[in-house]
Amino acid sequence: MKTLFTNATFHTMENAEDAHCSMLVEDGVIAAFDLSADDPHTQGVRTVDLQGAHVYPALIDAHLHLLEAVALSGISTQLCNVENGLIEPHDLAGVERKIRDHAARAKPGDLMVCSNYITLSMDEGRLPNRFELDEWTNNGRCWVMNIDGHSGAFSTALLDEIGLADEAPDGILAGPAHDANLGKITSVVSSAVGPRLLGDGIADFCDTCAHFGIGTVCAMDGTDDSERDVLVELMAFLAQRFVLDVRLFPQYMDEKKLARVLPRMQRKRIGGCMKWELDGAIGSQSAAFDRPYENGIQAPTYFTDEFIDSKIADLVSRGFAVSAHAIGETAIRQLAGAFEKADRRLERTPDDTTPSFMRYRIDHCEFPAPDTLERIYELKPSVTIQPGYSWMDKRFMRSYERMLDKDMIGQQIPLRDFADAGVVLCGSSDAPVQTVDPFLQMRGMREFYIEEQSLSAYEALATYTVNGGKMLGENIGLLRIGYKANFFATDEDLLSIEPAGLEGMHARCLFMRGKRYTPRHRGISALLQLLTTRPHKI
Repeated sequence: MKTLFTNATFHTMENAEDAHCSMLVEDGVIAAFDLSADDPHTQGVRTVDLQGAHVYPALIDAHLHLLEAVALSGISTQLCNVENGLIEPHDLAGVERKIRDHAARAKPGDLMVCSNYITLSMDEGRLPNRFELDEWTNNGRCWVMNIDGHSGAFSTALLDEIGLADEAPDGILAGPAHDANLGKITSVVSSAVGPRLLGDGIADFCDTCAHFGIGTVCAMDGTDDSERDVLVELMAFLAQRFVLDVRLFPQYMDEKKLARVLPRMQRKRIGGCMKWELDGAIGSQSAAFDRPYENGIQAPTYFTDEFIDSKIADLVSRGFAVSAHAIGETAIRQLAGAFEKADRRLERTPDDTTPSFMRYRIDHCEFPAPDTLERIYELKPSVTIQPGYSWMDKRFMRSYERMLDKDMIGQQIPLRDFADAGVVLCGSSDAPVQTVDPFLQMRGMREFYIEEQSLSAYEALATYTVNGGKMLGENIGLLRIGYKANFFATDEDLLSIEPAGLEGMHARCLFMRGKRYTPRHRGISALLQLLTTRPHKI
């Protein structure tokens, strides 16, 4: 089947200037450009008028947590938001009102998840304790998630259910104690999601991605904390049938769990977070630096060099693309070193042309030390970035200023230098830790915390298009003949718009393999719709 898309500017992303006035799609693949409706090759072809839109390759979110995003969709409420340039609520009294309201709407026994809590914006500078949560929820099951994703507060009933009362006598888990038990926590969350909520969550997630022009997501999912990760296996089965393209990165070190999902995957990939976290995050003061935080806390890495070196070398030798979470300078140095050692030991066959950015990935890479930068420039792994958080911190939270010294703040990921050195920077959201909104992240790249390290409009958009396609090694991320016809249309020219214009930006429509995305069914019917859909590798 052929379709001619007309009356639009088709920005190929080959470079900042390359564009066409029409695009022919055949059987889901881009076949030609700049054909007119009266061209002999288009006679009898269906024509779609895009009404003067600007068209770009469908966006690729290189790092998010699909199962959590889907599971939390129907059972969570967001606590903090930016209102009139301030974080609201900013005190526990305001948080109490929101949680009490959430509890009043919940059914007896429901799990209540409260996301986007910003500890460092609170007047009290802390999470609520379990006694407060017990009172506010009438002794219900409640989890308050800090925005950094590496700390949280739990009611007594929930602590007892997951068996962590001894670990958190005040109901608060942070840093290594939180991250070591995250699988137990999320398993409870996932088990609270029945078929109807699962269907709703999938529909909400896919529709939200389409709203922002996202056609491909890299799903960092899985935990080693249970005998069998049934829910991730189920999500992998369902994701094979999504209209959107899902690329799974199993967060396992357990070989048995890995073996259960590998047959569903296009390519051998592993890592992301969970068991592949080398450290924590800034907000919980668990990102590993060579020096302490301003309050004297010294955060360690989660693994020894010997363990990480051996594990990564083994996986790389078996053809896996390896991804791992590293935020602080010590963890980034450890991961870069492990990649270097694995690369030196790799026995490449004559026909192995796999570039380093497809084999090695540093997720986050927020505070690399100067001594590590040259090593990254040399090896050129791909690097996933989420600058939306630091953009918000500089303007609304100013937590970095309170926790880090000036030298530490100044060594935030050098986006400009990385781009100039040819490092493949991949845009991502880390959803549900942050909103999936790609334009917030692009604004963070263009108005970076370290101003001289900001990217251009084209470079920012390339992190979500060209670079994501490179990292995955697939024919996506460009409007190019022979590539998948995955694209979205907007009213604005994203290559000339000012950064402030990205606020509230969304896609007019999304096309996957040349077909317009339509909102998904919800509830049980959403699952039935998926079950009747032909599967494809993820």
